[in-house]
Amino acid sequence: MLDAVQGSLMGKRIVVTRQLERAGSLSARLEAQGAQTILCPTIKVIPPASCTELDRAISRIKVYRWIVFPSANSVRSVFRRMLEIGMSTDQLAEVSLAAVGPATRQALEAGGATVSFVPDEYVAGRLGETLDPVADERILVMKADIGEPTLRDVLVRRGAQVDEVVAYRTVTQPPPENAMIELKRGVDVLTFTSPSTFRGFLELGPDWRDVMVGVMIATIGPLTSSAVREMGVEVQVEAEEHTMGGLVSALVTEFTSKAGK
Repeated sequence: MLDAVQGSLMGKRIVVTRQLERAGSLSARLEAQGAQTILCPTIKVIPPASCTELDRAISRIKVYRWIVFPSANSVRSVFRRMLEIGMSTDQLAEVSLAAVGPATRQALEAGGATVSFVPDEYVAGRLGETLDPVADERILVMKADIGEPTLRDVLVRRGAQVDEVVAYRTVTQPPPENAMIELKRGVDVLTFTSPSTFRGFLELGPDWRDVMVGVMIATIGPLTSSAVREMGVEVQVEAEEHTMGGLVSALVTEFTSKAGK
């Protein structure tokens, strides 16, 4: 789809609020369509306050039928910690691995791990609904400190024995000094790829919240959209496929449609 309408975002000023280390993939896709991207990271990922529970879970991965990774950040955090405590990521071959979507799967495979399951819809609830087998199985979920309980709740309802471990923390990231200057020059779209990116934006203060007035809000999926709407903010664009590519496709469709009217 994107190739057929190359440049359909030409001249659009689009804000990317992902953590700085992960912003490149979305920015590159947007710029390939002619957009001007403004990097305004609102979050950053840091290790847990204590790694005791994470270390304990990692050291006994053999007891689990599944290890579930709800995000690529959870993968990178677990891999990093395994190396820090002298464990090889090869030991993950002893358990089945589930990834919430293609980016998470790619992160696992980049580390040499084999992924056994990815849901047909890239949201945590769907992963919990379709993972199999789960009844009477022990499942380890590698979550963020502010991760939603949806995945755990669905798995427990289906009869699984679920351990949740915090693999990383998400904290608000002060944006670059020039970010507000760029935003005040005017923007067309604010993108949010997780509830935490939106909440981080709000936490920056009233001047930042004012930027949202009259600006298109685009989200990666229903969970993020729900977080936005809970704060009384309207979502104009939501990706049907909950990936970076899906978000760009949704924006392309929106602006192509507007251009045709």
